[in-house]
Amino acid sequence: MNTLFTSRTSLRLVLVGAGLLFGVTACQIAVPPAAPPTNPVPAATAPPPPPATPAVVVVPTPTPAPVPTAAPAPAPGAAFAAYAPKAALYGRLRSVGSDTMNEVLPLWEKEFRLFHPSMRFYCEGKGSSTAMPALLEGRSDVGPMSRPPKDSEVAAFEAKFQYKPTLFRVAVDALAVYVHPSNPLARQGLDFTQLDAVFSSTRTRGGKDDIVTWGQLGLTGEWANAPIRLYGRNSASGTNAFFLEHVLGKGGKYKTSVREMVGSAELVQAVAQDRHAIGYSGIAYSSDAVAALPLSPAPGQPAVPANEEQAHSGAYPLARHLYLVLNLRPHAALLPLQEEWLRFVYSREGQECVRRSGFFSITPEVAAAELRQVGK
Repeated sequence: MNTLFTSRTSLRLVLVGAGLLFGVTACQIAVPPAAPPTNPVPAATAPPPPPATPAVVVVPTPTPAPVPTAAPAPAPGAAFAAYAPKAALYGRLRSVGSDTMNEVLPLWEKEFRLFHPSMRFYCEGKGSSTAMPALLEGRSDVGPMSRPPKDSEVAAFEAKFQYKPTLFRVAVDALAVYVHPSNPLARQGLDFTQLDAVFSSTRTRGGKDDIVTWGQLGLTGEWANAPIRLYGRNSASGTNAFFLEHVLGKGGKYKTSVREMVGSAELVQAVAQDRHAIGYSGIAYSSDAVAALPLSPAPGQPAVPANEEQAHSGAYPLARHLYLVLNLRPHAALLPLQEEWLRFVYSREGQECVRRSGFFSITPEVAAAELRQVGK
């Protein structure tokens, strides 16, 4: 069973301020200027230094904004409630963090604006390692991450604010290892010891030989002497860190021959165009132009396909959650924008956006557990 689904993170998530602005790297959304605020929400007092004052105006409204066309509820989430806004919001939402989540963020933004048309969004998706620094420096309001914050990141946050960030699980991913569809291993798959010998210079899992050709993985004919061309994410990526930790293991190091790609989509496109390539990325970037390998955590164990059922059960060895990090002061009431955004993400509409993006929705039980962190 994958440890992702057997352990609970104790972190608390960060919403630095509530001046919110959401878009996607290279996908800023052009929106007419927001209506002038008429009732600014005052910033809560806090131990120095406090989070930034939110740039959001809340106007109570007895009737909800126009509701988008109803979409089918996600398979595991029929119990998710439809989103109904409690107030009309004006302002912006800034997001800095994961590139992997660039698939779901614009869908959330578009859907949220159907309920709150005066909201503006900005998103910079350059990697999970950029999320916590941006929150600390007041350059963002929410931090999307494809991995939990590191101990060092939490310590830096706590040193500044005197409390920990709050971490919310918002989606499920099956981190996939992609090859060209013509590769004979597409159905057979690989185990972690083989992957370690392919991607690492350290072989901490005990592989005897440095694997550099497809013939060393059992392929014959034209594949026997074909070189394995490696593609990975750059060091700012949470996906890079996740693969390093879970496949290469403690003390593992990538080979210098791994071509580091800035974005997930760029990596998958490179694999699709190279018959001898192998690379890793989130399941939302899968297409008919690549094949996701079934994976086994150890030699002799069955290889498990990267699909929703196996990810939710934990049988797929690279299943993981995707997160939003917020700066929430302990025991303090949520600001209106914080509450509305979280209610939306955990609504039927929010989780349907997750599914449309290609990731897997969380379960209603997980959503309820996450909302209990803020008394909802």
